[in-house]
Amino acid sequence: MAEAFDRQTEITSYLSRMQEALAKVSTTDLTWLAETFEQAYLAGRTLFICGNGGSAATASHLAVDLSKNTRATGRFPVRTVSLVDHVPALTAWANDFGYDQVFSGQLAGLAQPGDLVVGISTSGNSPNVLEALRYGRANGLITVGLLGPDGGLARELCDAYVLAPADSIEEQEDIHMSLAHILTRHMRAFVHASPPELTSATTAQVR
Repeated sequence: MAEAFDRQTEITSYLSRMQEALAKVSTTDLTWLAETFEQAYLAGRTLFICGNGGSAATASHLAVDLSKNTRATGRFPVRTVSLVDHVPALTAWANDFGYDQVFSGQLAGLAQPGDLVVGISTSGNSPNVLEALRYGRANGLITVGLLGPDGGLARELCDAYVLAPADSIEEQEDIHMSLAHILTRHMRAFVHASPPELTSATTAQVR
């Protein structure tokens, strides 16, 4: 008979690893990322977010949090678009041009110089995320990444990034979700503290 599975040990071990990994997250890099979001907001730019699998869910979650949970009366909202949620666009680009073009193809019709591309990838090597970052670099967008422990190829394509220093994909994805919530809370405080006349002025300039 197989040895009984020790549930308590597995649970406590996972939580311990998460605590250790979170403690290793670079607050310097996270501050760098937060400042990049601030600058985009003040300039009235749009944040385009993408990822695959669990990272697609994080991209969708971050987009709705930034667009809804940062709202303040009299302040311009954070412009945010999730590139993972438009299923007809995803299937059209994948069918006609290949899956690696599903995000960059959408960006070509939506993004403007000065906007942000946020790529979320635990490997840092997802072809479609890399193509989105390359498109951003080539077209005057700011490129940002929530990446795995070594950043993969995406690291060299990002103007700002934060690494998730954990061993397993599950732990890395958990860290990315924590980072998404930290960034949302930061932007909520930043939006609330921004003078209404400043955000309305930048909005008018962009439009």
